Amino acid sequence: MNGYGALAGKYLKQQKRRTLLTVVGILLSVALISALGTMGQSMKDNMVDQTIYDYGAYHIGYGEATPELLETLRHHALIKEAGAIRKGALTELAKGYKLELAEATTAGFELAPIHLLKGRFPSAAGEAVVEEWALAQLPGAPGLGGKTELVKPDGTKQAYTIVGILNNQRLNMTYGTGAAYAWMDDAAAMADVPGTRLSAAAIFKRGVDISAHLAEFEKLSPKSFGTNTQLLALKGETADSRLNLSLIVIFSVLIGLVVLSTIAVIYNAFNIAVLERMRHFGLLRTIGATPSQLRGIVFREAGLLALYGIPAGLLVGYGGLWLVLKAMSAAGFSILTFDGFRLTLHAWIIVGSAIVGLLAVLLAAWLPARKASRVSPVDAVRGTGNIVRESYRRVRLPSVLRLLGIEGDMASKNIRRNRSKFRITAFSIVVSITLFIVFHYFAQEAFKVAVNDSRDDQVAFQMLSSFTQTANGNQAGTSPAAVDAFDAQTIADIKALPGVEHVYGRYNMPDAQIYLPSAKLNGEYLSKMGDDVFAKSTLDGKEIRIVPAYTTLYDDERMKQAEPYLIAGTADPAKLSATNGVLIVQQVKPLVIAENKKINLDLSDLKVGDALTLNFGTQEKPLMREVRVGGILSQAPFNPTVLDTQLYVIGTKATYAALLKDVPIETAPNDTALRGLDIALADGADGAPVKQALQRMADQDPSIRLVDFVEEQRQTRQFNLQMKIFIYGFLGVIGLIGSLNIVNTVQTNLMLRRREFGLLQAVGMTLSQLRRMATLEGVWFGVIGAFWGLLLGVGISFLLYRQMNNVEGIPFTFPVTGAVISCVFALGVGLLSVQGPLRKIAKASVVEELREEA
Repeated sequence: MNGYGALAGKYLKQQKRRTLLTVVGILLSVALISALGTMGQSMKDNMVDQTIYDYGAYHIGYGEATPELLETLRHHALIKEAGAIRKGALTELAKGYKLELAEATTAGFELAPIHLLKGRFPSAAGEAVVEEWALAQLPGAPGLGGKTELVKPDGTKQAYTIVGILNNQRLNMTYGTGAAYAWMDDAAAMADVPGTRLSAAAIFKRGVDISAHLAEFEKLSPKSFGTNTQLLALKGETADSRLNLSLIVIFSVLIGLVVLSTIAVIYNAFNIAVLERMRHFGLLRTIGATPSQLRGIVFREAGLLALYGIPAGLLVGYGGLWLVLKAMSAAGFSILTFDGFRLTLHAWIIVGSAIVGLLAVLLAAWLPARKASRVSPVDAVRGTGNIVRESYRRVRLPSVLRLLGIEGDMASKNIRRNRSKFRITAFSIVVSITLFIVFHYFAQEAFKVAVNDSRDDQVAFQMLSSFTQTANGNQAGTSPAAVDAFDAQTIADIKALPGVEHVYGRYNMPDAQIYLPSAKLNGEYLSKMGDDVFAKSTLDGKEIRIVPAYTTLYDDERMKQAEPYLIAGTADPAKLSATNGVLIVQQVKPLVIAENKKINLDLSDLKVGDALTLNFGTQEKPLMREVRVGGILSQAPFNPTVLDTQLYVIGTKATYAALLKDVPIETAPNDTALRGLDIALADGADGAPVKQALQRMADQDPSIRLVDFVEEQRQTRQFNLQMKIFIYGFLGVIGLIGSLNIVNTVQTNLMLRRREFGLLQAVGMTLSQLRRMATLEGVWFGVIGAFWGLLLGVGISFLLYRQMNNVEGIPFTFPVTGAVISCVFALGVGLLSVQGPLRKIAKASVVEELREEA
C-alpha cells in the first residue's frame, strides 16, 4: 500500500503539542550545533585578524638579521614577501621622554604591528609617522604635515615631514619612550650600518606547508629565529601536533555531547509515540501492512520533523547570534575586545550542522521504528502489547525505597518490572546532567584562560614621575629620585574626585635574589625545569639555590586588594610591618621546553613563618637581608599576577625601608619613594572630568606626566562582561535542552501508564498514595541519573582538562558548582514534571482509564 505514508502527517497534526515539543528539541539542538560552529569559526577568523593587529602579519622573523639573511629570504622560492626594520639611537625629548625612530621597508610596514590613526605610511625619504602622544612632546609640537628633526638609527639627525600619526601603545606611554618610523628602500636595508640592529620578517606563499619547513628556516639563524606562534597556531600550522589534536578532541567532545542530547530528546519522543500506538500498528499489520511499511511511517515522521526543525534551528542559531552581537554592538560593546567583530558565515558549518542534525534524527528514530515493525498483531489488538512485553527479573532492589512504605515498595517493583523503561528515563537524566557539567566546566576554564583576573582593569589613569627629573633639597648621599613625587594632600585631592574609587602608589624596587634552601624548592618544578635551573651555593653550611625574586612594594590600598587571594597567613600591613613579614606568590607559570607549553605549579614549598634570605647585591659582594613569610597568595592582585621563574615578594613600606637600609644608591636609586600613582575609577564613572582634573595637577609640575588608559580599561571590562554573557547564555540553552529532555521523558512515561494507574485506583490505592509512588519513582530516577551523570560528567570533564592542559598547563579543579547545579536542577525539573500528568490522572474517570482505548 502506498497510502500508509500519509498516516505520519496525520498523527503529527493530531499530536500537536508533542510534535511542537519534538520540533523545539530538534531546533534547539541544531541551533546550538550551528551556533557553536559559527561562533567558534568567527572567533577564529577575528582572532587571526586581532593577532595580526597585535603581533603582525609575519610568519617567521629574525630579531637580529644580516643583509645576507635578508637577501636569502627575499629570493627564497617559498617566501611570498620579506621586510626589514632597522633600529638604533634615540631622540631625547623634554621631561625625560625619548623617541625611537626606526626605519622600515614597505614590506616591513605591512608585516609589523604598526597601526595608523591618521594620515598614511611613509613612502619616500624624509617622511615619518609618530605615536600620537609622543607627537605632542616633540619640539614645537608639530601636527600632521608638520616638520621636525629626529635622530636616525645611525645617530645622525635629519628633518622629517610627519605624514601619519600612529596609535598609542600602553608600554611606550608608561616608560616614556615613543615610537616613530621612517621609510627606507631595499638597497638601504641591505647596507651594513654600524651601531644599529636590523630585524627581518617574512610570510610564506599560499599552499606552503609552513610547519614542515620551520626547521629549515631556523637553521639560517638559530639564535635570532622566531615565529608568529599564535598566528601559525590559528592557521593550523603549528609544529606541535598535540595542539591541533587537542583542539580537535575538545570540540569533537562538545559537539558529540550536543548530538547525543539531540538523539536522546528525539529518541524519547519517537519511542513514546510508538509505545502509545502499538495497538494502531497492530491493526495496520492485520490489514496487510508490512514491517518495512511500519518502519517507513516512523521514518517519515522523523523526516517531517527534521524538515521543520533543522532549517528553523539553522536560522535561530545564526540569527540569534547575529541579534545578540548586534544588540551588544549597538550598546557600545567591542565584541570580545575585537574592533569591528565580524560574524562570518561558512557554508561548511551550515551544511555540516544540517547533516549532523538529520543523522541525529534518523538515528534516534531507528530503534522506535524497529520496535514498531516488530509489533505482534494479536497482542496489539488485545491491547496487552505493552504489558505482556514487560519482563519480571529478580534482581537486588534498592532497599531504600522499601523503607518508605507501601508506596516505596510499589515504586521499586515498578522499576524492576520494566527495566527498559527505567533505562530510557534514567538515560535522559544522565545525558542532561553530563551535558551541563561538561559544558559548565569547559566554559569556566575557558573564562579563566581568556580573562585576566587582575585589579589592573580598574586602573584608568597613571601619574608618573620622570625618571630623569632631579629633586631639590635632598640630603647628602641620598638619591635625587628617593623623594616622594606626590605628597599626602595631592593623593587626598585625587581620592576626593567624583568617580575615583582607588588610588594606588607605584614604587620602583631593586632586583634581588633569594638564597633558598634546596629542601624548600618544589621537586615537581625541578623535575620539569631541570635540576640545574637555579645555581647552587652554600649558606651557613647548608645547600641553597639562588632564586631570582620579583620585589614589589604595596601601600595599604594595594594590600586590601590582596586579601581575596590569601591562602595562608595575613595581608594586614600593620601586622606584616611589625613582624618584618612579606607576602609571597610561589605559584609560577614557566614554559616547560620538554612539553612545549606553560604549566601552573608551585616554585617552592614555603610556609608561613619561614625565613627568606634576600641578596640585594651580587654573589661577590652580597647585601644580605632577612624577612619572614607573613602570608601566601594564590596570585598577585595586580599585573604580573603570576611570574614565569621568579618568586614574588610583596612588602610594606616599613618592611622595605628596613631591607634597603644602608643599600647603596646605585643599587636602590629610588629607595621606597613614591614614584607614581595608579588611579582606579568606579564602575560606570565618567573619566573625562577626572582626566581634566588630573591634567591640571600634572601641568603644575613639569616632572609629572599623565597616562590615559580609560579606553583600554573600558574594553577590558567589556570583555569580561561579554565572556560572562556568552558563558551563561550558552549554559542556559544547555539547561533548556536538558529540561526538555527530562520533561518529555518523565511526563510521557507517566501518561503511558494511565491504565495501570486506573487499575491501582480500582483496587483501593488513593490518589495521594499514587502521587507519592510516582514521586518516589521520579526521585529514584533522579538519584540514579545523578549518580551516573556525575561519574560521566566528571570523567569527560577530566578528558577535556587533559586536552586543554596540552594547550596550556592548568590544574584540574573538580566541577563542584556544575555538579550541584545540574543535579539539583534535574531533580527539581523531574519532580515538577510529575505534577502535570498526575493532575490529569486525578481528573480522569477510573472507568475510562480501564478501557482498552485508554
